[in-house]
Amino acid sequence: MQHWLDKLTDLAAIPGDEQVVKEALGKVTKTAGFEGYAYINIQPSHASALSSYHPEWQAEYFRRRFNKLDPVIKRAQTLKRVFVWSSEWDRPRLSPEEQSFFSLAADFGIRSGITIPVRIAHGALAMFTLASSKQAIDIDREIDPVAAAAAVAQLHTRIRFSGPTPTAEEALRLDPKGASYLSWIADGKTMEEVADLEGVKYNSVRVKIEHARKQFNVHTIAHLTATAIRRKLI
Repeated sequence: MQHWLDKLTDLAAIPGDEQVVKEALGKVTKTAGFEGYAYINIQPSHASALSSYHPEWQAEYFRRRFNKLDPVIKRAQTLKRVFVWSSEWDRPRLSPEEQSFFSLAADFGIRSGITIPVRIAHGALAMFTLASSKQAIDIDREIDPVAAAAAVAQLHTRIRFSGPTPTAEEALRLDPKGASYLSWIADGKTMEEVADLEGVKYNSVRVKIEHARKQFNVHTIAHLTATAIRRKLI
């Protein structure tokens, strides 16, 4: 297992674009004896993935907002250290919805795995998972949590600076009015000025922006605006 962690660390030094990163992750996954990998970046406002899982599963995962239900993510957010998981081991303490989630995942060959979460900037979480179709995985020795966290932290930095297009991500949308109002705010206008420019009442702008803020799960208009710009919604 340490050999696999070393390969993951070495990946951070490999030059090249997103295709190089994906190919390298695929090789590491195969070398470690697993069938798929998933890097998930969990921000306060949304989550995105870079993964070799079946495209249909990835699309379904975010369409049905399984990232809010996924027991592996929940454990990662609580433990914040490397752990081994299995749908069979965990089944007795899972809710019916969580059991159903694992049953669907099993249809795509995801039954067990190793997950390494690391805290990243601004209270977000990055996690890397190697998944197997086996009911359980056999670890010959305990995984060094420090080495695992260091490897995934370097992987996160490598992915961040290569800027790959996510293979799947949580959908965020603004309706036309919300996008128009927020575009004005991004240009430095106050909500009062936006109301005048759009010919609507101030309360109409305030309610629309507040709805978008709650939908995106952010606490400030500045964060909402930044997220909308990053996601190219305005």
